[in-house]
Amino acid sequence: MLRLVLCCLVFASASFAEQVKFDGHKVYRVGPLTREQAASLEDLRLSNPDFDFWKPPSILGGHADIRVAPKLQAEFTASLKSFNINYRVMIEDVQSLIDVTMPKPSGLGLGQIQYDEYNKFDDIDAWVQTLAKNYSNIAKMIEVGKTYEGRTLHAIHISAKPGNSSKPAFWMDGGIHAREWISPATVIYMLGHLLSGYGQDEAITQILDQMDFYVLPVFNADGYVYTWEHNRMWRKTRKPNPGSCVGTDPNRNWDWHWCEAGSSKNPCTDDYCGSAAFSEICVKGVSDYLKTIPNLQVYINFHSYSQLWMYPWGYEKATTKDFAKQDGAAGAAVSALEAVYGTKYRKGAIAEIIYPASGSTADWTYGAIDVVYSYGVELRDTGAHGFILPAKEIVPSGEETLKAILALARYALNNA
Repeated sequence: MLRLVLCCLVFASASFAEQVKFDGHKVYRVGPLTREQAASLEDLRLSNPDFDFWKPPSILGGHADIRVAPKLQAEFTASLKSFNINYRVMIEDVQSLIDVTMPKPSGLGLGQIQYDEYNKFDDIDAWVQTLAKNYSNIAKMIEVGKTYEGRTLHAIHISAKPGNSSKPAFWMDGGIHAREWISPATVIYMLGHLLSGYGQDEAITQILDQMDFYVLPVFNADGYVYTWEHNRMWRKTRKPNPGSCVGTDPNRNWDWHWCEAGSSKNPCTDDYCGSAAFSEICVKGVSDYLKTIPNLQVYINFHSYSQLWMYPWGYEKATTKDFAKQDGAAGAAVSALEAVYGTKYRKGAIAEIIYPASGSTADWTYGAIDVVYSYGVELRDTGAHGFILPAKEIVPSGEETLKAILALARYALNNA
């Protein structure tokens, strides 16, 4: 009996662990960086995982953004001075930003969400199930995978004219990196408005009549739940690794030049590539599902932050054979996006405009299953709030990004 009580107490303490607090944590923007300075920063990143590189050193003349705890700030700034690197404090107190982004009580029932607030995974999942019922004439809920902790990944398949088996398909997902909350929030907005706009909005109706959509709001469900319950800054999955470190970067775990440039073999780093390609249950499940979609022409994996519309390659600096189409569609997307609120995005190859990233979604969908229009998109902002974007920016992000994906879909249909 005593053993049972002790087990229950251990379980309870694990289940209700305290939320990690980030009082006094600052985010520093450092740079512009020379090649030597970027190399010194990279050495610092690899030697001390307590420095949280929100944006690693990348292109020559670029900058890096790093979150630093109060006890490490003197050491960190001293290191920067020794490298002769300029810096400024971009975010004075991370916890204060986190506090203001948390949603207010809504009073909504099960299956309802707020577009202008961030939503928990269980609420999102219930909403997806409700969508499938409310729009059963054009939508159905599909299971596209599982997670390590046993959650089911539900997506919505929109098919306005299901009798046409040759229709091209468009996939988009959010939340592959857990702490990037604006990503699932934006995908949720777009999913809801694609469904409600069919038959009401001419542009949406025209696209859905010609193209099927598959929408997965939260890819890394375990990690996303963990950001709500324990650590807002968590990025990876939640599968344990040998030793004490948990999780794999699900956007470094795909079987295309796996664990090469821009990936780490250290399980304690945020860009750990995993014990093998497709070691993560959610990644393997989604990749298997993607291979079953007939005529898949577009894949978009949404992230934050930096306002970038990116295409392959990520594993190396090289031009793809379909560069003209990929760049043209990206240009159509960012032009349509900017026309809404003036938000400026840059476009280009992943390794060229942000940093090398091997084993990524966009590289795999393009390289392994021939999805020409494969993209990784970094949403708002450019660093003022980073991963902790205020909720007031969710709807504008959704509005402008919806215009972007419609423009991209039109381009893909006209340039198949």
